[in-house]
Amino acid sequence: MNRQNLLKALRFYFITDDSAPGCTPLEQTRIALLAGATIVQYRNKSFSEDHLAEVVRIRELCRERGAPLIINDNIPLARRVAADGVHVGQDDAAPAVARQALGDNAIVGVSVSTPEELVRTDLPPCDYIGTGPVFPTGTKVDAKAVRRLAGLREIVGISPLPVVAIGGITADNAPGCFTAGAAGVAVISFVSRAADPLANARRLAAACSAARRP
Repeated sequence: MNRQNLLKALRFYFITDDSAPGCTPLEQTRIALLAGATIVQYRNKSFSEDHLAEVVRIRELCRERGAPLIINDNIPLARRVAADGVHVGQDDAAPAVARQALGDNAIVGVSVSTPEELVRTDLPPCDYIGTGPVFPTGTKVDAKAVRRLAGLREIVGISPLPVVAIGGITADNAPGCFTAGAAGVAVISFVSRAADPLANARRLAAACSAARRP
């Protein structure tokens, strides 16, 4: 994927929530794509074979809508379902391992929270970085210290790769992330745990200037 297409894809980055009450990852994906999500990451730290059929259906939905599917951490699963790429954290497989396993055309993302982590990270195999939490979030119990917009600007200023802001993103604070230089915003609970997920997803799409899909 060339840089221009990657930047378009990163704009409205939806991450599935396997713990959301009353709204499955498949339904979350359907709603997010309908609203205009430009890329989807399947995240399930307790993945088992019971979830495989759902991941395959999510992949199909993403293909139907023209949005890349990224798998969080699980490189074998990404290969198995022919996903478009993988996202790894600082404690996951190295980006070079992901690149070697998935090939030159795959999208490889990596999480970076601080300038110190950025310096330590092997960036050449990567296409983008995710940074945060920018704002307080309750979705990840192991979330690191909140970085705020100043921290986001700092990472954007020194990163050679496009930066996606994550952590407590809403339709109200997303514009500030773009002003700070983010290529995109990643959202979980603002959609997955909303009283009206579709309404919130559409609000975020508008904040991202992401076109609603037919």
